[in-house]
Amino acid sequence: MSDAVVGLIALVAGLFLCFLGRSAVRVILSVWGAFVGFALGGALVSALTGSSPFATWVGWLVGIVLALLMAGLAHAFYALAVAITMGSIGYGFGAALAIGLGSDPTLVHVVGVAAAVVLAVVALVTNLPDALLVVLTALAGAGAIVVGLMLVTGAAEAADFAVSDVRTVITQQRWWWAAMYAMLAATGVVSQSRSSRTQPMKAGWGA
Repeated sequence: MSDAVVGLIALVAGLFLCFLGRSAVRVILSVWGAFVGFALGGALVSALTGSSPFATWVGWLVGIVLALLMAGLAHAFYALAVAITMGSIGYGFGAALAIGLGSDPTLVHVVGVAAAVVLAVVALVTNLPDALLVVLTALAGAGAIVVGLMLVTGAAEAADFAVSDVRTVITQQRWWWAAMYAMLAATGVVSQSRSSRTQPMKAGWGA
């Protein structure tokens, strides 16, 4: 039951991020911040207790608290919203690369964190170009949608994503999950590019 709920949250967040990441950036980054906080809370409890991320009420409580905290901060501060979003995407890419090279779990996390920091800093220094945001949010959103569908349908469990990168888990499943991911990502890029606005994303936002 908990996997299905997590899947629904990932599905909703992914749909917004994939298709509306550019035009509704403030709301989307806040939603994504909540999703990252929720997942981080479950992962922390899992690491400390050795249980599945949301097998106990403690995991749910910590996840919800961190979700609300990160969503609020992301909505209030542009720089933090960018750092949370781009950092989470960078971690996924870095971890995927390390896993592909056959690194051990500790090195996977180290590479993931390093990539998260680098991408977050680059995004802030360059004011997060629209083209970069469109592509990366479409990719991240597509991944979240597929993860959500896999959890809801029982094709995967939340614990699978605690030990492996999202793209790794997807490619280990039947081929149509990877095909769905590619199709959603491409559709998201096209959709966001067509509806791109000229108003700077930072306009009207906090520091």
